[in-house]
Amino acid sequence: MSFETISRNVFEREATVAAWDADYYHPISEKYYDRAVSDMLAAMDVKTGDLVLDAGCGPGVHSIRAAKFGARVTAVDLSEHMLAHARVRAEKADTGDAIAFAQDDLTKLSLESARYPFIFSWGVVIHIPDAEAALDNLARVTAPGGKLALHVLNEHSLDYGLEKLLRAIIRKPFQGLEKTSLGTGLWYNYNGERLWVQRFSTEKLERAMRSRGFRLVRRRGAEFTEFQRRAPAFIRPLLLYWNNLAYRLKLPESLFCTHILLFEKTADAA
Repeated sequence: MSFETISRNVFEREATVAAWDADYYHPISEKYYDRAVSDMLAAMDVKTGDLVLDAGCGPGVHSIRAAKFGARVTAVDLSEHMLAHARVRAEKADTGDAIAFAQDDLTKLSLESARYPFIFSWGVVIHIPDAEAALDNLARVTAPGGKLALHVLNEHSLDYGLEKLLRAIIRKPFQGLEKTSLGTGLWYNYNGERLWVQRFSTEKLERAMRSRGFRLVRRRGAEFTEFQRRAPAFIRPLLLYWNNLAYRLKLPESLFCTHILLFEKTADAA
């Protein structure tokens, strides 16, 4: 079975949609996402009526936010199951007319080159084993002078450092860690399937994008911690509130579990 098939299967599971809803879309988190996605789009200088590509839309929650911001959204995802959820949610949010959903693979996008002035990919390339191919395609479809925002896990976050330390203390280190050209990856067992998760080195990702004709124009810490996903129910709200506060306070981004990296494509880039 190919890596592509392995990585695709997990996104066709209803259990994955349910787990994401439980892990990431708590009402406290929704307030964070409302703010963070709007901030990202504003930093990209998206205006009402502008065309925005949501590259890896999943169940469509950030496509909906972009539509409510005023954008015309093209939303693509590898999984038809995710897209089915996204279409239903967009209709319920009364944003269906502003979003065009389609199935596509970020590692071999069928989209027109240099078509999109604004692209974001939120928490997606971290799950693509061939992230370099995904970056190639995202770079190709970005218009000259366009903006590309990537939301990625930070390889040097406080979260990850603490987890590695605790695992060393209890003698249960990560098994199967793989060094990549962009950071460190690991296959997890997730809802009976395999899920690839890569933590990115900002410096390596910046170099990789520079080689593709992009310059980094903004880096911001996103979620401070993801420990809330595994925390007891009575502690979890406190961690979620802390995430919201840390984001608003703009604490040093090096500490954050996830980063939003905003790149601009040079006008003469292919």
